[in-house]
Amino acid sequence: MAAHDFAQFSWDEQEDVKAVLASRGRELHEFTITDNGAAAPEGGKAAIRTISVTRIANGKTATYETDHFAPWLTDFDEALQAGEFDD
Repeated sequence: MAAHDFAQFSWDEQEDVKAVLASRGRELHEFTITDNGAAAPEGGKAAIRTISVTRIANGKTATYETDHFAPWLTDFDEALQAGEFDD
């Protein structure tokens, strides 16, 4: 499926991402966030999304596979807390 820019994410997911970033002292403009859409795996019932997050300043990227937005946000928050996107 085609990639979606963060602006195409649901409004509640956008707000949750902004809250995670703010809680870690970061701002949305520091990152590029996209997804691949949601495609059901072969023979599977749940759609899988792959979220890609890149910090613009240093190019550090992480990908998160999820079927709902909450699990990837928890992983992203933990990555921010661990300094995985820091210089």
